[in-house]
Amino acid sequence: MSLNQLQLTPGLIAELYNRGLIGENKCSIPASRKNAEGEPPIQPKFLGKHKSNILVVVNEPNAVFLQDPQLAYLTKILNACLRTVEDIALVNYAKYPTETYRTLQSNFPSTLILLFGVAPSQLQLPIDFPNYQLQKLENATFLQAPPLQQIASSKPDREQLWQSLKKYFDV
Repeated sequence: MSLNQLQLTPGLIAELYNRGLIGENKCSIPASRKNAEGEPPIQPKFLGKHKSNILVVVNEPNAVFLQDPQLAYLTKILNACLRTVEDIALVNYAKYPTETYRTLQSNFPSTLILLFGVAPSQLQLPIDFPNYQLQKLENATFLQAPPLQQIASSKPDREQLWQSLKKYFDV
């Protein structure tokens, strides 16, 4: 088999680039986020390049970012919205359960924050809102949804997610 025929799965790519596709994370940590010892907190690892200021937060305890089928499904969702993985920063909340929406927003300044399997209360959002409702807060729009695995297997969930994304992206 030649190198041209080599196929990498999304999970393998995530493992190869587990510190982000841009090398060192270019997101800086403000001085106000330093801990009591004056050291910065752990910078969340992410997948993508965050080119379109979209943050995707998932809750997948058994993967670095997402399992291969869910990553492939997320890629399809992004493609339908005329976006790619390079346009997002994908963070697995299961690996950083103490992160809040403020710390995530300071690390990944975003105009859209998609929560898959993560409740607003887990990120200490001051508001609660139902799944698939576009919710503005400060300078961002939030969209909460069930885990990607559930959405992929449920036509009503897929349709509701698509309606919200169409509205946001105007596609």
